[in-house]
Amino acid sequence: TFYNPLFRVLIMADNTLENHQFQTRKFDSDNAEQLRVIGAGLGRTGTSSLKIALEKLGFGPCHHMTELFSKPRQSIIFTQALDGCETDWHELMKGYRSAVDIPIAIFYKELHQAFPKAKFILTVRDSDEKWYESFKNTIGPICTDIFYFIAVYPIRNLRLQCIFTRKLVKKWIHDYGEVGPKVYGLHNAQVIKEIKKELLIFNVKEGWEPLCQFLDVPIPKDTPFPNVNDAKHMKRLIFGIRAIGWTTWALIIVVIAVGIKFISGFVDFI
Repeated sequence: TFYNPLFRVLIMADNTLENHQFQTRKFDSDNAEQLRVIGAGLGRTGTSSLKIALEKLGFGPCHHMTELFSKPRQSIIFTQALDGCETDWHELMKGYRSAVDIPIAIFYKELHQAFPKAKFILTVRDSDEKWYESFKNTIGPICTDIFYFIAVYPIRNLRLQCIFTRKLVKKWIHDYGEVGPKVYGLHNAQVIKEIKKELLIFNVKEGWEPLCQFLDVPIPKDTPFPNVNDAKHMKRLIFGIRAIGWTTWALIIVVIAVGIKFISGFVDFI
């Protein structure tokens, strides 16, 4: 697999999840407690903002979809879990005090069984349609666009993440009949039915009060609730990833062309 260091630079430069406004504690992942808070809300429901909030409140490190960028082994394990393979959730989640976003939200039932004392947060948007509009205009290409998959294929971390998300889409089509607004509504209904206790239905617009009350922690003073990962930011990130992917393909083609020319010249020489 061709390694492109530009990808690492992009992710590091674009990491807005820990900016100066929302400084969080530095965590020793190896000594972190087991999961205490689990987010069951789908992506594009304020999960990035919730991640920052949870870490600010002391429930970090918090697992998020962005972890898969740098931890390809997790992409493999989550993909196998979608196929029904047995998963050691305690081992997989070792080092995290909380977890939100996809893929965590997809496995809320399994995590509920593995961590029965954990509290669950279902992040929501104003409507099914608003969720789907945000989904298809931001992270949708990661899940459905074949040209995105081709672009990132040479970059192992992104390829494995994309394999997971494409398999997830197939699961949604199997379970819900489509990838559309009703995915959001049916998923939320199932979460509410399954998690009868210790569940907070939360819109990030509500701010600190309901979240802190649910987690039984004080409200941070003079600190606005995080507001990150808007649609424009996600579009820029995905555009950058596409660009790096196609650049990688171009480099591969150049290397192959130079190699062929060198071999041809060597053959002519002898």
